[in-house]
Amino acid sequence: MDKIKVIILDNNLEERFDIENALANIDYIEIARTPDDFEEALAIIDSEMVDVILVSNNFNGSGYEIVEKLSTEFVDKATIILEKEMNEDTMYQAIFSGAKDVILLPVKPNKLVDSIYKANKITKKRLEYHKKTDISKKKKSGYGQVYSVFSTKGGTGKTFFATNLALSLLKETNKKVVILDFDLDYGNVSLALDIVPKFTITDVIDDIKSIDSDYIETYLTNHESGLKVLSASKEANINDFINNEHIQIILKALQSAYDYIVIDMSSRFNDATNPAFVFSEKLFLITTPEIMSVKNIKSAITTLTDFNYPKNKINIVLNKFSKNSDIRSNDIEKILGFDIFYKVPDDYIKVMGSLNQGIPYVQKYPRSEISKSFSSIVKNITDDNK
Repeated sequence: MDKIKVIILDNNLEERFDIENALANIDYIEIARTPDDFEEALAIIDSEMVDVILVSNNFNGSGYEIVEKLSTEFVDKATIILEKEMNEDTMYQAIFSGAKDVILLPVKPNKLVDSIYKANKITKKRLEYHKKTDISKKKKSGYGQVYSVFSTKGGTGKTFFATNLALSLLKETNKKVVILDFDLDYGNVSLALDIVPKFTITDVIDDIKSIDSDYIETYLTNHESGLKVLSASKEANINDFINNEHIQIILKALQSAYDYIVIDMSSRFNDATNPAFVFSEKLFLITTPEIMSVKNIKSAITTLTDFNYPKNKINIVLNKFSKNSDIRSNDIEKILGFDIFYKVPDDYIKVMGSLNQGIPYVQKYPRSEISKSFSSIVKNITDDNK
C-alpha cells in the first residue's frame, strides 16, 4: 500500500500531539512537518506531496473557510475537519466547505485512521474518474422521469414493486433506468437484487460537492440486467446527516443522465427524502387487501392532501390482489376516495422464492400474470409521457 502523507493544521499543541501519537504506529501513514502559519502550510502541502489535510475547526480563525480554500486550490487533496461537537449544522458546514469527513476531538485512533484512509481513497477515485472521462461525450437530452414508491406500512411489497417496476421499465423501454434506495433506515433494494454495493448513498453525501451527472455514475452498482442501483447505507445512524439539499443534488444529477429514476421510499415521511415527492412524475402508493394496510394508506393520503400534494400524481396500487380477498377492491376505493390504478396479483410462493433468491420476479417468471401486470403499468406510464 502506498503511504498516505498527512499534515495537521491545529494551533492547539495538546490536540496535535494526540493526533500525532494516534498515527505514529500506522505504517502506511506519514506525518508532514508542522507549519508555523497558513502560508507555510500551503508550501508544505504543495512541496511535500501531502494527500490528506487535517484542519481544526478554529485554525487560522475559521477552519471551515480554510477547508474551502484548500478544496479549491488542491483538488487532489482530501480535507478532514477536527471538531469538538457533532451536529447537523457542523455536518452541513463541513460538507459544503469541501471536507470529506468530520472527526471529533479528542480523537479516537481507529476512527481517525479509518477516516484518513477513506477520505484519501475517495479523492483518488475522483481524480482517476476525471482523467478517464471524455467530457465531450454525448449527454442524454431532456430530464428523466421520477417514479416514487411509497407505503406507510411494512409488508405491503413496496420494495418488491419498486425493483420489479425498475426492471420492467428497463426491459420494455430499452432506456437508461436507475433505482434509488431512499429507505434510509432499512433499505433492502440491494438484498432484493442480490448485489453487494461497493458504494452507498453515504459515499455520495461524503462527496456531494463534486456530484454531477457524470461523476455520480461511479457510485452506482451494476445489476446483471443492466439496471443501475444507488444503495442505502448499511449504517442507519449516518443518515441523520442526510438532508433534503443532498437529495435534490442527487436527483438533479440522475435526471440529467437517466431516462427513468425509480425510488424505493422510506415507510414514513422523512424531511431528508421529501424532495423525492416533489420530483416525482408519479407517486405509487402501495396497499394490500388488508384493513390495516388500507387504513395506513388513507392516513398517508390525508397527510399528502394537507401538504397540497397534487392528486393527479397519486397512483394507488393494490398489491397481492386476489378475487378471494376479504376486502373487495371497490370497497378499498370508497375508503380511500381514490380509484385503484393498478392491481398486482397475489402469488405468495413464487414471490417469496424470487425475493429469497435475489432474483426479481419479472426476470425469473417473465410470462406470469404478475409480470404481465408490470408490463401493463409500464405501458401506461410511458404512454402518458409521449
